[in-house]
Formats: sequence, structure tokens, C-alpha cells
Amino acid sequence: MIKQGVPFSIEQFRKDGYSGPVQGLSLAEADKYNRLFFETLGMSPYEPGPTGANLSAWHQRHRWAYDLATHPAIVEPITEIIGDNVVLWAMHFWYKEPGNPKFIPWHQDIHYWPMEPAVTVTAWVTLGFSLAENGCLRLIPGTHLGRADHVKLGDDSSAFGEGIDESDIDESKAVAMEMTPGQVVYFNEATFHGSKANASAIPRVAFSLRFTTPEVKFRMDEWGGDTSRLRTFLVRGVDSFRRNDGIVGTIPSE
Repeated sequence: MIKQGVPFSIEQFRKDGYSGPVQGLSLAEADKYNRLFFETLGMSPYEPGPTGANLSAWHQRHRWAYDLATHPAIVEPITEIIGDNVVLWAMHFWYKEPGNPKFIPWHQDIHYWPMEPAVTVTAWVTLGFSLAENGCLRLIPGTHLGRADHVKLGDDSSAFGEGIDESDIDESKAVAMEMTPGQVVYFNEATFHGSKANASAIPRVAFSLRFTTPEVKFRMDEWGGDTSRLRTFLVRGVDSFRRNDGIVGTIPSE
């Protein structure tokens, strides 16, 4: 069942490891950015198809994406979680065209991220309808209080090579976050989450933003692969620690 947008709850976030869905963008804003997303891909929102485009770090390349990532209504609840000094360090579009067979396995984000201390909040925002049929976000409340082993899955349908061992998953506790355009779910870096394949005729267009605090140090020598998408942007407050000066990002001009 799709939930109406509710006020952000720090109490729920601390207890369950997430809060939402919160109405972050207006319907008009969600529609505007949905159109810009498809325009950037070079396709029509009315004829959504597969893409081989890199969907990470668009806030570093497109001013509209940076403005979206730093939208005050999205950032404001972050200050309730981690305080007045807020650093944006990643953005990724989670796009599933109609009939996309890939699923996101259950995982904890912090398993993949060498950070010290391990403090990150994700804002997961949908620009269209996110439903069970088209592979909406799924969460398991309370799982942020521990750590789980991740194992190789050996499943070609999985978008990730590793995920949480199925023996650690209680599917009966999973919550399907069905959302309407512009809604946001905030969750902890350790909350179990994933999504199923898009078995519908409509696309799922959503994106995630990763926020942390200036005192967190990114251990860049442990990230491996392409680290160009990891850049820090101070979007609220001040940075009196200067622990990541080597990866400070530049706001795109257009």
C-alpha cells in the first residue's frame, strides 16, 4: 500500500533505521526532474528503454542534478540525524526500465564503504511511482543495529556480486516502500535493503543521495576501482576538520 507523505521522525529513524516516506519534492518538481532525467539519457519518458549510461555522480556533471541533490526539503531532515554540518558525497540514479530483470540483493551499504567513523545517511528519492510491481525499495526495520556477513551470490540476475547471506534474512519483516513522485525515505548506513526486478510496464525512476559529517574520513586507498564519483560537497554548516580536502568537488556551472 502506498503511504501518504508523513513528517520525518527522528524517533522512527533511531528505532527502525529508517523514516518515511516523507514528501520532499512537490509533484511539479518531481515531474520536472523526471523529464530532465530522461532528456539527459536522450530518451522520452513515454518510451522508457534500457540504457548503458553511467548513472552515478550526475550532481558533478549537471547543474540541475546538483540543485536536485541539495534541495532544501531533502537536506533538512539530514540535519536532525547528523547535525548542522552536512557533507554530500554521492548521488546515483536507480533506474529500472519496464521489464528489467535485475534485482538488488539484500545488503548493508556500509559493507562497501571504507569510512571512519562509519556514519552515512541515505536519502532515497523517487521521481515517479515506485511500486511493488516495478521494483520498489524494500527495507527490514531494526537491522541497522548489527552487521551481517555478505557472500558471493553467483546469480546473474543480481545487480551486485555480493549480498547478505540468506540465513540472516527474515523476509516476513520486510517492508515494501511503495511511494508516489517526490517522496523520500531516509535510512541508516547499516539498514538491510534491496529491491526486486521490474515486472511491470512502467519505469522506476529514483535516486539516492549519501550524506555524512565533516569529521568522517574517507579511506581512499581502500576504495579501489574508479573513485572519481566520490567527491565531497559541504551543503550545510562548516567543515572545521578538513579531513577530505583532496576530494572536494566542484559545483557544475550548467
